Amino acid sequence: MSRRFTSLLTRVNNNVELVLQKFHDIVELSSIEDKSQETQAIEALQIESNAATVVRLTEELLAITRQLKEAWILGQVPNSIESQQDERLLQAKMNQLLEVVSTLK
Repeated sequence: MSRRFTSLLTRVNNNVELVLQKFHDIVELSSIEDKSQETQAIEALQIESNAATVVRLTEELLAITRQLKEAWILGQVPNSIESQQDERLLQAKMNQLLEVVSTLK
């Protein structure tokens, strides 16, 4: 695989993981049980910050998907199915060659 393609996939995985973590943090902070007004205000700011981070990460994911689509359209994305088929074809040819060589002995 190309280096660019693997870096994009790594960025996707990292961003998805961070989005999930931020959503988890928001859910944990959203309970209001027996908290002072000051604590609620601080947690509200943390929730806003986490929400802004989720928006930023989601926008990055959209940009990455656009880059992946462009690479796919231009034929720059390796097709794993084709490479597997090529590998099988190469293995079959290798087996045929070995059979021919063994019959010559």
